[in-house]
Amino acid sequence: MRGTEMRVWVDEFDFSSATSQVDVTFEVGEAERTSLASAAQEFVPLLPKCTVAQNGYFEGVLTNGFEAEMRTRFGAGQAVVTVVTQESDANCVCYVLPAATDYNMVFGAPVAGLVTLNGQWGTAVGAVRGLRVFDGTFDALEEGAAVDFGVGSTTGGQAFLHVAAITGTAVNALIRVQSSANQVDWADAGTFTLSTVGGYRLMLTGTVGRYVRLACASLGGATAIRCMGVVSLSA
Repeated sequence: MRGTEMRVWVDEFDFSSATSQVDVTFEVGEAERTSLASAAQEFVPLLPKCTVAQNGYFEGVLTNGFEAEMRTRFGAGQAVVTVVTQESDANCVCYVLPAATDYNMVFGAPVAGLVTLNGQWGTAVGAVRGLRVFDGTFDALEEGAAVDFGVGSTTGGQAFLHVAAITGTAVNALIRVQSSANQVDWADAGTFTLSTVGGYRLMLTGTVGRYVRLACASLGGATAIRCMGVVSLSA
């Protein structure tokens, strides 16, 4: 798979065109607990963590540019950051950092005429692995295609929505997460209520079927909503 297949979303922005490299790192620290009775050094695992290093280009001081959005989220802890692993696969694996913070911003000038901007995202609530369930535009009351998770969940999960653009004005638009065990009988697992662009997180509770889709139940007065959704089911 080529690196060009990856995408990076930060709230309402797809920053893929301003990104040259992205690294997703999972790690678990360790603490020594060797005692006088130990036959060898002993260690215990600490809490896991995930970081996303995003390297890209400084495109100037733009209102909604890469630099401005990273600066707004510097130390803020409110961003939804999603790394899409394979753009050509509609239902590819995605890694999501909810309540993410930009921990650093590093400017560089490796050659004349080129300024780079690198940053690193992290979260205190843990990273989430899910599947992309929608990437497109709702312009009517309609359902997206169903995604097969292989197995459902009896303990819910999480859903994330990046709302990139709203045509017109939306007031309490409703995007539902629906699930089914057989692709015939569908039930709502949760609902995003939104009026602005941005990144949204939704906790799903109870039983969620193996087939999942997004459905637009109301445009809230808008004529179209461009969004990308990811769902993760609890084990």
